[in-house]
Amino acid sequence: MESAVFGLIGVLVGAILTGVREWWFQNRKNKKDAEYLAIQVSCQLERFIAGCAGVAGDDGLCDGQTDKDGYSSIQVESPTLALNDLKVEWKVLPANLMYSILQLPYKAELVAQKTMYEFNHASPPDYSEAFEERQLQYSILGIDASRLVAQLLKHVALAEATPDEWDPIAFMREQKAKIDNLRQKRAADNRNLFEENNESVRPATDA
Repeated sequence: MESAVFGLIGVLVGAILTGVREWWFQNRKNKKDAEYLAIQVSCQLERFIAGCAGVAGDDGLCDGQTDKDGYSSIQVESPTLALNDLKVEWKVLPANLMYSILQLPYKAELVAQKTMYEFNHASPPDYSEAFEERQLQYSILGIDASRLVAQLLKHVALAEATPDEWDPIAFMREQKAKIDNLRQKRAADNRNLFEENNESVRPATDA
């Protein structure tokens, strides 16, 4: 009887040890997969961020000049992002983070479509409203991508790279703030003009 009990205990202990060992190896593999994914994806996103910053600084001029016909034209091509080409194990990420990262290429497609629409309806030869919208949208996109890099690296306890002399994220934040302020001022000026016009056409009343 005792031998049977000890045998059962031995079987249980062996099963537990096997389960713990398998868990340890799987956990170690998941950690390595997550670190590899974070490095691969963050490098792709950082290149994408640099591309967004380039677009954010594109006002349609080459060295401050229009083309030979007096037109402004795109100087920096819009960046693309092909995350599905990466051979990484996406399932090691938390669902929310994985979704946010994999949704970014779709957001980039929407921004490209929106800016194309703006150019199709902008006024030549400078297309200023379209270039302003393009700078704004890619600034927002680049800033969003930078947040995802920070979250991704934090998830695997890796430090973010220190910016060089030129910080693309800071530049995009400055561009966004400049355009936001410009649009607020423009809206205020339009309201004031509208009110002044209403005052000028309002009929006089007898005293």
